[in-house]
Amino acid sequence: MIHSTEKSILCRITDGLDLYFPPFLIVSGVVCNVLVVLVMRSVYFRSISTSFYMMANAVVDTFSLIGLLTVDWLNVNYPSTIYRGHNSHYMCKFFHFFGWVSSDAGVLLTTAMTLERGLAITFPLQSSSWCTTKRAKRVTILVFIFVSIKNVNFLFTSDTYALNESDRLCYVYLDSENLKIFWKFVWPWIHNVFLFISFVAIIISNVIIIRHIKVSDKIRKTQRSLGSSECAGGQIATRQGSRKRQVASMLLVDSFTVIACTLPFSIFTTLDSNMVLLAGSSGERDWKRFISSMSFYLLYVNRCVNFYLYSWSGTRFREALLYVIGYKKSKQKQPRVATISYTKVNTSVHACQSIA
Repeated sequence: MIHSTEKSILCRITDGLDLYFPPFLIVSGVVCNVLVVLVMRSVYFRSISTSFYMMANAVVDTFSLIGLLTVDWLNVNYPSTIYRGHNSHYMCKFFHFFGWVSSDAGVLLTTAMTLERGLAITFPLQSSSWCTTKRAKRVTILVFIFVSIKNVNFLFTSDTYALNESDRLCYVYLDSENLKIFWKFVWPWIHNVFLFISFVAIIISNVIIIRHIKVSDKIRKTQRSLGSSECAGGQIATRQGSRKRQVASMLLVDSFTVIACTLPFSIFTTLDSNMVLLAGSSGERDWKRFISSMSFYLLYVNRCVNFYLYSWSGTRFREALLYVIGYKKSKQKQPRVATISYTKVNTSVHACQSIA
């Protein structure tokens, strides 16, 4: 049994988290995502297909932080400010639908970006025609069509809690036996299978990228030992190897963050929909509320950290950022543009799209 002191401490922690953490996420996330969009539209990255995925992700994250997390913060801390009139259920239909669509789109865009890098490495000669911004735009449109169809049920099953009835604004109503079966058994499987396939695709693509980098490093070391670095190709291959490692680091960290921030909420939703979570005593309800808040905010942490991940793992991103904010404009009139380059070394063709 949980003692009252422990319940009190847990409630204060959750209340403090609900009050102070969302504003920090909203302000920092919006600023950082705007910077990501500006960098991806700079001459460094605008012609790269991967940058379009990053920019699309940043735009979705920005609207999600402003439109969804802001309303959730107001509802949790100042519930009387939220309209709960006759037609308020339309508001919840939109919030539920857009919330799930934006979250799933972020996962799929990361998957598409990582798959693209894996394909570019596996088929270097075809990558110049496959990995284009035009194709990236088409894939992005298909991603949003798919996730909209996947989450269309929220447009028909969402409603608003009454004032002080819950710390959340919206809920899924189950007014028929078929809806109960769908929400408890069918929907969790649909969502978890979707996440499983996406995560497996991300992991496989990252394994391909890491393996190719190791092979490239071995070839480069062999060339140096044989004295083949006297040609320009050896120097270019060395630069490409460094850029590939930056790309791999950025994608690996980004992929791990997506999985780490998305999986807890998926697990919580699955357990909660099947009524596995404890909800008996007040202390157990406090723990459930705390876990719910933590897993929920992790989704929004994932929508704020990309800027820091790119800055930490990408030298080219940091250079572009300095150029965008004006620090290097007077010193570097012609910035280095990230391009796709091909180098034939010892009859092996290596493709490197420098986005880092």
